Amino acid sequence: MSREAIARILETEDEADAILRGTVDVLAAAAATWVGIRFVEEGGWVLGPVAGTPGAEGATVPVRYDGELVAELVAGRPLDDAERAEWDGAADLIAVFCLVGWDTGGEDWEP
Repeated sequence: MSREAIARILETEDEADAILRGTVDVLAAAAATWVGIRFVEEGGWVLGPVAGTPGAEGATVPVRYDGELVAELVAGRPLDDAERAEWDGAADLIAVFCLVGWDTGGEDWEP
């Protein structure tokens, strides 16, 4: 299960970028498609970490922090109901790490 693999990443990694990169790697392997995270920045979307080669967009899953949309997981193919439930769980696990966006400008950040 993707959610359990992502929980293990959270237990072993300290850096937000390592956690987000690990998350897209896990989701891409499970879904057998490209996966990325897009961050909300200045009213638009900015693509962050990606596993695989971005192409057609098949599904998106919102990532919310405290009810506010901060990012979205993007898949290269549609997700079935079971996959979507797993991705919703993954989105909940990584939400706090999506607050900084992808570029911290070299500044240290603790969630």
